[in-house]
Amino acid sequence: MKTNQKKKLRRVRVVVRLKAFDLAYLKSILKSGTRKARETTRAHILLMSHKKKSNQEIMDALGCSQFAISDLRRRFVKRGRDVRKTIVDAPRPGTPKKILPVHEAFVIATACTEAPSGHAHWTTEALKNKLLETYTKLKTVSDEGIRRILIKNELKPWREKNVVRPKTHPTLS
Repeated sequence: MKTNQKKKLRRVRVVVRLKAFDLAYLKSILKSGTRKARETTRAHILLMSHKKKSNQEIMDALGCSQFAISDLRRRFVKRGRDVRKTIVDAPRPGTPKKILPVHEAFVIATACTEAPSGHAHWTTEALKNKLLETYTKLKTVSDEGIRRILIKNELKPWREKNVVRPKTHPTLS
């Protein structure tokens, strides 16, 4: 094959055949009205595909793209012809947290020490700079992130100078 020739891809037509319990499940989704709009659209696509409607008919009825229809049909086959797995979105990993528990512990411990020279108390900016100076792999941290750590742990170094209140056990009070 020459490099300038394009390889032709074969289009595989996916036929959607649903079982009775799948049809009942999809109809219940449409009747309930508690699902996300995407999921109801996908349910409509599967039901119309089962009724052997063409892509154009589905696009006209639902206002979705041809890609959405063909992608959903492919997903139906790829996920083992399981309707429940087909209509829901796959979980998304998201970005990992920048500030790890080790960093939080460092901020808390630092906030409980003596303030830097020339200051009456630790500022969020000073805590941020100390954290970034100590943990060089950590590239950036916002002042707001530091403030959230302090608030979550009930520390307010800007109000009280280096006060740490241990949590007492309810039976000891």
